[in-house]
Amino acid sequence: MKKDKSENIKILATVGPASLKEFIIRNMDVAGVDIFRINLSHTKIKDLPAIIKNLQKWTEKPICLDTEGAQIRTGKIKNGQTEVKNNDILFLTSAGVLGDKYHIPLYPIAPHKFLQLGDIISIDFLSVIVQIIQIKGKKVCARVLSGGRIGSNKGVNISGRQISLSPFTEKDSKALELSKKFGLSHFALSFASRKEDVEQFKKFFHYPIFAISKIENRAGLINLEDICRISNAILIDRGDLSREVPLQKIAFAQKHIVDTANRIGVPVYVATNLLENMIDNFEPTRAEINDITSSLFSGVNGLVLAAETAIGKHPVQCVRMVAGIKKTLEKYSVSNSKDFLNSIYEYNLVEPHGGILVQNFMDFNQIKNIEKLPKIDIDDRILSDVVQIAEGTYSPLRGFMTRDELFSVLNRYKLPNGVIWTMPIIFQADKKDISFNKKDTIALRRVKDKNLYAIMKVSDIWKIDLSYVAKKWFGTDDLKHPGVSQFAKRGDYIIGGEIFLLRKPPFFFKSYSLTPFQTRQIFKDRGWQKIVGFHTRNIIHRGHEFIQKEALKMVEADALFISPVIGQKKEKDFSAEAILKSYELMIKNNYYDPYPALIGAFNTYSRYSGPREAVFTALCRKNFGCSHFIIGRDHTGVGNYYASDASQKLFKKLGDLGIKLLMFKTVYFCKACRKITDNCKHGEEKRISLSGTSVRKHLLSKLNMPKYLVRKEISKFLQEMHKKPKNKIFEGNF
Repeated sequence: MKKDKSENIKILATVGPASLKEFIIRNMDVAGVDIFRINLSHTKIKDLPAIIKNLQKWTEKPICLDTEGAQIRTGKIKNGQTEVKNNDILFLTSAGVLGDKYHIPLYPIAPHKFLQLGDIISIDFLSVIVQIIQIKGKKVCARVLSGGRIGSNKGVNISGRQISLSPFTEKDSKALELSKKFGLSHFALSFASRKEDVEQFKKFFHYPIFAISKIENRAGLINLEDICRISNAILIDRGDLSREVPLQKIAFAQKHIVDTANRIGVPVYVATNLLENMIDNFEPTRAEINDITSSLFSGVNGLVLAAETAIGKHPVQCVRMVAGIKKTLEKYSVSNSKDFLNSIYEYNLVEPHGGILVQNFMDFNQIKNIEKLPKIDIDDRILSDVVQIAEGTYSPLRGFMTRDELFSVLNRYKLPNGVIWTMPIIFQADKKDISFNKKDTIALRRVKDKNLYAIMKVSDIWKIDLSYVAKKWFGTDDLKHPGVSQFAKRGDYIIGGEIFLLRKPPFFFKSYSLTPFQTRQIFKDRGWQKIVGFHTRNIIHRGHEFIQKEALKMVEADALFISPVIGQKKEKDFSAEAILKSYELMIKNNYYDPYPALIGAFNTYSRYSGPREAVFTALCRKNFGCSHFIIGRDHTGVGNYYASDASQKLFKKLGDLGIKLLMFKTVYFCKACRKITDNCKHGEEKRISLSGTSVRKHLLSKLNMPKYLVRKEISKFLQEMHKKPKNKIFEGNF
């Protein structure tokens, strides 16, 4: 299948009691719905205007009215349904009679006008089967051959005979007139049997419409070519079609319809039982996934969700599931099978940066004579980068940068292959520590415990000009800049090459660390798609809380992913324990409700790189599976080295990163408004800054923190922690 075909696959979702709510429709829209479908068979005329008005207010996607069409149906039955038993005698009546266990109304034609003695009638997919045993005038009597439940407005099929009916009912006509007033342009004609049905349908409108002809009976199959040539699209309703085509032949009927439509060049959609299991359950069966995927491979251009989104428990999740299959098909279309199957890209989350989540691991047993390899000692800073590269947090990087990669990133904000990347990820060393050559495989040994943690296939060893690189990287070579200071101390040679992790160091297991593989699995299992990522190196204060909650509401998110940096820090930075515990209190006390939140610590260290680091933090959260990322006014700022809006400007310059950025102004407490905000009419003199620095000052000065700065529970926890020397609330250099 070609890529352009997979990209044009349409998702049609039926609205109903489970989905006709603004936030659900908006989420379904974002999840990937192309057309919202109103099933007239289950919609009252009096409710139709309000439904259309709301949908047009909630979404800009087309609305498709699906007619009842030329089908015999049961009328209204008392209490919505009745139960009949074998050998019961029933009277089949016109639609004006309220049905019960003795009387079953039929419409749009009175039963005596089309039924014949001996006719076998099945009601609602063989739920009940009856035979006509007597017709006297308008009185039609039937014997129950197979008992069961009969509901209102259920399809009726007469075995062996096709009844000639008008292509649309009186109710359809009223609904179509209403639709014209709202300017609807998409319509589905149920039980299209002949090309003349479609012609008559189109003549109902004084403007061009997108006419979808539904093939769901034998007549439609017989006249398929003519119907295809006059329709804008074909819809295979496998449910109603299975009344007249043996179930074992439905797949063959579908193939025939798809092949015919593809040959003529008309789009063809498929409906019924796509995700039946998800009406009640959170996930589909493997058979359902295979059915949908096989249908798309066979040439189907669209997928129609019916009961799944109209009355099911998980309408948004159903759309996401189908959209995920569609997206996976697109990915498969441009990949070779081996790369596709070996990658762990899955579901409908944002794709990893560069397309594939790097997973560079190796077992000790895979390396012969590992103890004899050249070795280089590394500190925990380098080791944390090794782990993050191997686990895919820095995807698409597979190792430490070579000279060409470094200067491409410094000069172009891109890797040599054109993928956007802003942060140098380099292995610096002194010449005296390099006892190997290019193309050697070396072992990386941790200084602290002398254990081997990774191997590296060296592809480059190069001396760099520290001052030149610092100016390109940090915008300055001033040693007072914390990033420049730590960079200048780490050696003037870089070692580039791919790395493979042998085992994780112990310090990765002492926190809330999660790998990108794990977070993506959690997001998938919880059905999250819109995940807002938040980067921080501070405890939670009211300013951050305001931004987080505003971001969640802004995008109608599924969840917040709190991703604090917990690696090596500078003196007086908050410790990992203080940060994580403060957020744990937020979650335990349900302060993010109704939104769920997940903590996934990011075990790395601050580079103090200003705008470059802001982009880097966004790309890492993209690899974790976040669809959105919060950028504050002074995100990753360092003193006065970068303008407060420098990060926003770089993001605009770089363009689409594959993760949506949520930009916020400076948040403050307004003494006049008596609230936290980022936008009010009062001047600077009324504004009180909210920041980690302010929290730190209050703690160090042993001052009580005001409620507008930190929540009471968190303030109490921090003050108690600060009193006990064994609990390290601030970090120093290590």
